[in-house]
Amino acid sequence: MSDIDNILTSLQRFSWLDYVVFIAMFVMCILIGIYFGFMKKSLSESDYLMGGRNMLVLPIALSLVASFVSGITLLGLPTEVYSYGIQYTYVALGVLAMGVVMGVFYLPVFHNLSITSTYEYLESRFDRRSRMFGSVMFTIMNIGYLPIVIYVPALAFNQVTGVAVHTITPIVCIICVFYTSLGGIKAVVWTDVVQTISMIGALVLVAVKGSLDIGGAGVVIKEAWNSGRIEAPDLDLNPTVRHTLWSQLIGGVVYWTQTNAVSQNMIQRYLSLPTLKSARHALCIFCGGVLLLMSLCAYNGLLIYATYKDCDPLTTKLAKARDQLLPLFVMDTLGELPGLTGLFIAGVFSAALSSLSTCLNSMSAVVLEDFVKPFVKKPLSEKAINWIMRLVVVGVGALCVALVYVVEHMGTVLQLTMSLEAITNGPLFGIFTIGIFMPWINGNVS
Repeated sequence: MSDIDNILTSLQRFSWLDYVVFIAMFVMCILIGIYFGFMKKSLSESDYLMGGRNMLVLPIALSLVASFVSGITLLGLPTEVYSYGIQYTYVALGVLAMGVVMGVFYLPVFHNLSITSTYEYLESRFDRRSRMFGSVMFTIMNIGYLPIVIYVPALAFNQVTGVAVHTITPIVCIICVFYTSLGGIKAVVWTDVVQTISMIGALVLVAVKGSLDIGGAGVVIKEAWNSGRIEAPDLDLNPTVRHTLWSQLIGGVVYWTQTNAVSQNMIQRYLSLPTLKSARHALCIFCGGVLLLMSLCAYNGLLIYATYKDCDPLTTKLAKARDQLLPLFVMDTLGELPGLTGLFIAGVFSAALSSLSTCLNSMSAVVLEDFVKPFVKKPLSEKAINWIMRLVVVGVGALCVALVYVVEHMGTVLQLTMSLEAITNGPLFGIFTIGIFMPWINGNVS
């Protein structure tokens, strides 16, 4: 065995207590699914998909944070900052601008219509063809996105335990499909609440323990400053520059608005709130939560650099891929304290479970409302509706597990995800924006 193999073996010290903490998170999600599946059972389609449109603001806001900040962000953003510096974090300006734009222009339109599928708006505004186009693009996006969501935490788990990626992904997916299909959006939202708290706790834990180990946050900031990783916004107008203030602000507000203001995954939660005012409150909390998590991820990226500046794990092959840097750091930092590594990995999986369950629940809404109901001659029975919604969750979950084999050969996950979202959400964002801001344009072909 080589020296590198010996080091990797010593770092893979996921103790029995770590496994207990890790498994406890999954058990909690299962229990929440059982609770909302049997004790607080959804009595109707609206209850299953929209929570009866009477959900509470804070749980919905935390659910939105958990769904959007997936394991991709938790592992990808520290890697970005470790490799290139904090220039990407100026996208926070785009997040704030998105909150204003969405709250003023987009959210009122959807909330006043009381729709279930976001793409119902396209039919009422244009025609059925537009609605079908939106639903198809959303489906393509989800089927491409979900395997990435599953793959990223599996990669982290592989780094700290040695368990193969394709062993853990089916297990994770089965658990997620179970509580999502059983409890509907209420189970999704309340597991998200637990998972958001787990995510924040895990990131804070890593930041505090890692900083103490190298002499405090001052050392982290000093090393980042000396290496040029703390940098002012780049005002270059050259569009080929990797990140500039203009791409982060202008591109950021477009990117974040397209993924929040017109996506079924996000809008469905806003529509489950009783009033537009409550939806706007949830939006404000969502923006604050996202900025908090992004700040923690960015700091951890600087912390990893300060720790490994003289021994790059990618060069020494301690990390097999860029997105394994944070899990490696966690094992190196928290491995001596039983249970804490398990807590962190549970936090990463929490982010994945949240994104996965949200997408599965949204897919069941879109398939039912856009692909089934418009094409059946007779109204569906309550039993048929329940079967369709749950079968969609199971079928899409199984497909995504299979597609993990493709994702693992496609490069850095943060860039891959942003590219995929731009390809699918970009055209959708354009159509919705035309519908809202250009009333003279209709769906007729001259």
